[in-house]
Amino acid sequence: MSQRIKFGNNLLFVTEPGGKTIRAGKTISATTETISVQPFYTIRLFIGNRVVSEGAVTFKLIMKIDQVSFLVLDTVTLFPGEQYTKTYDAPGLGIAIKAESESGSGINAVDVAVFGYKF
Repeated sequence: MSQRIKFGNNLLFVTEPGGKTIRAGKTISATTETISVQPFYTIRLFIGNRVVSEGAVTFKLIMKIDQVSFLVLDTVTLFPGEQYTKTYDAPGLGIAIKAESESGSGINAVDVAVFGYKF
């Protein structure tokens, strides 16, 4: 993270305005790189499966250490039009989010945003 970390909420990652698309049966990295969460007390995850999606998408929040996937911290499945938000204690050094579309679901569009909170 190149910018100075401020107290309060900090936007750590957000998908591009059009979201990310996933073809049926495929898995993508919703985050372009490992998100550094080390300086933060908590993180808040916002995820959504857009109304235009053709099927369910499963999101996996993965703890990373030295750019290596370590543990799956949470798994959430969202159907078209559903959104989800949750706050977590900052898990170690970094996180990544993967999104997996169910087989035969066509094309899906998803959004992800991650905020970090520092006292």
